[in-house]
Amino acid sequence: MAQIDLEEEGEEKPSKKPLIILIAAVLVSLGVGAGGTFFFMQKKLENQEPVECVEPPPPPITTVYHEIEKPLIVNFAQSTSAKLIKITLAFSADGPEVVAALKKNEPMIVNNLLMLVSAQTVDSLKTHDGKVTLRNAVFDDVTAILEKVAPGAEIKEVYFTSFIMQ
Repeated sequence: MAQIDLEEEGEEKPSKKPLIILIAAVLVSLGVGAGGTFFFMQKKLENQEPVECVEPPPPPITTVYHEIEKPLIVNFAQSTSAKLIKITLAFSADGPEVVAALKKNEPMIVNNLLMLVSAQTVDSLKTHDGKVTLRNAVFDDVTAILEKVAPGAEIKEVYFTSFIMQ
C-alpha cells in the first residue's frame, strides 16, 4: 500500500505551458490588430479634409397678413379743410396664431384705432411724417392690446392699404 500511494503521488500534473502560450498568442494578436487599426485610421484621418460645422438654417418664417375688413372712417370738425378720413389697415405677423388673436379682438382694436385717428389733426395727416407717426402709433396701440389679450403674439408691421381724406 505504501507503494501505491507513492505512485499516485508521483503522477505528473498536466503542464500549464501550452495554455500560457495560447493566452500570450491571443493577447499579442489582439495588440497587433489594435495597433494596425489605430495606424490605418490615423492615416485615413490625416488625409481627410477638415469638415466645417454648419448650423442648420432656421425654420422658414411664414409671414401672414390680416386686413381689417371694414375701413376706419372718422369725421373731422367742420372748420377743417378735410371733413372725413377713411383708412383701411393691414397687419403682418409671423404666424396664423397672431392673425387669430387679431380677428378675435378686432372690435377692441377697431375701437382703439378710431379713438386714435380721431385725436389726430388734419394738417398733420396731410404730410408724410404725420402718416408715419400715425402708423407708428397704430403699431404701438395694437401691440399693447395683443400683449394684454394674447401674450407672445405680436405684429411685425402695419400697412395703410388705403388712406383717403376728403
